[in-house]
Amino acid sequence: MGRTPEEIREEIGQVREQLIDGIKGLSSVAHPSIIKEETIQRVKDAAADQIKTVKNYVVDESGVRWDRIGNAVLVGVGLLVIRGLLRGIWRWLKD
Repeated sequence: MGRTPEEIREEIGQVREQLIDGIKGLSSVAHPSIIKEETIQRVKDAAADQIKTVKNYVVDESGVRWDRIGNAVLVGVGLLVIRGLLRGIWRWLKD
């Protein structure tokens, strides 16, 4: 014996709810503002890692390594230049 119209309606309702939940989940993951925030956080984390690396390069257990300060400054300036370039690219893409 086949299903009753009420059983079919109930199944359609369940499938509809599953589709709605799936679409909501997908939109929350693929929303541009979320992607933007995740990208910003990844860049901040990468910068923090680079700062830690530079600090470990310049300072050791005996103190400041003055012979390495110049290299650290050049790396810092390079990071600022890259940051400026990325901001410029971001502004250009927004427009």
